Amino acid sequence: MPEQEQRCIMENKNLRQQAVTLVKQLPDEKLKTAVDYLTSLEEEVLQDCEAPQKGLGTAIHEMFKPFGGVELEIPPRESMRGQGERL
Repeated sequence: MPEQEQRCIMENKNLRQQAVTLVKQLPDEKLKTAVDYLTSLEEEVLQDCEAPQKGLGTAIHEMFKPFGGVELEIPPRESMRGQGERL
């Protein structure tokens, strides 16, 4: 394992230990407030994830709708090539 990667892992472990130490030092009331806040935040995120998402075409349409629309001419379809035909 490269030295830089080992250093990152150690720093990450050190940050986790610091976070645990900090949380343990919090008074119960502040800890309860933090938990309540994070719980409500989690519920809000979950509700947003459950909302139906728009399709890509709809999102692009809504993005450009304020600029007006354009009618594109759709070219006529050509007959399909036969099995033996090449380009």
